[in-house]
Amino acid sequence: MRLPATATGLVLLATQSLALLSVPQGKLSLVSSVGSTSLSSSFSSTSASPAPPTEITSGDTLKLSFTVEKDGDSFQPQQAMISWVAKAEGRDHSSVVKVRKSGSAKWELDFSRAPTSLLSVSTGPIDATLLIGHAGESALQIPLGTFTFAPSLALPFPYPADSTLPAGWEVERFGLMPEIKWTFRGAEKQVKSPIAVLGLLFVLSPWLAFAGIISHLKPSLTTPTLNITLFLASIVSFEALIVAYWTSLKLIPTLPYFLLLAGTIAVTGRRALGDIRKRRLASEAAPKKDL
Repeated sequence: MRLPATATGLVLLATQSLALLSVPQGKLSLVSSVGSTSLSSSFSSTSASPAPPTEITSGDTLKLSFTVEKDGDSFQPQQAMISWVAKAEGRDHSSVVKVRKSGSAKWELDFSRAPTSLLSVSTGPIDATLLIGHAGESALQIPLGTFTFAPSLALPFPYPADSTLPAGWEVERFGLMPEIKWTFRGAEKQVKSPIAVLGLLFVLSPWLAFAGIISHLKPSLTTPTLNITLFLASIVSFEALIVAYWTSLKLIPTLPYFLLLAGTIAVTGRRALGDIRKRRLASEAAPKKDL
């Protein structure tokens, strides 16, 4: 027999053991609103006798009483419940039954005050089963009968309808969601030739400008000072970093190095220009001394 999802925890508690739980006697009855008994059946764990199919109305009260024993002595199990299973819809509901230390239990349900989660299980037949379990003991499953809720008692599923719930409950987050369809990243598109050429010119533009003024720097480059050497080295490093960023690096991790090299270029360039200015002034002053 396949158990409902809510009874899974109860079944997991049951393991094979020499000591067995038993229900020597139990009684199930259905009492109408006027006090008449429309259903009465007795059962035990050794001779289960499910009640015949019965319709329950809003004025009925279902009563259940039984005793639990272990090796002939009264016993209080850890869990006891009535499992309501609608096989056609695949839905279920559990009603907890409290067992006293003496092993006796009494449970009743007035269906005029029944929980909506039970009344909305199904409008068709519902199988009721008594489940009793205790750690280290074999679980008991005693079928109680098949019941049907009267049309005036049964509720639609889900109840209340999602459309009637407040918007703040965000019921749609807990309902059936659309199927997830994965969209994988497509192949990267190649950069168009004009854009690639513009990028190449942007990277090489400092060198093109440097080539245009190289003729004016030849005297200084023949015997460069320390500042001129540092300036040229910083420019080469900056261009190398641009090429590395263009091919493999990412922008954010590379920004600190760009800023550091840019500051170095500014400082060394200013000092290199100062050295060139001193040389130019010295060269201009030399002819005057000869005169």
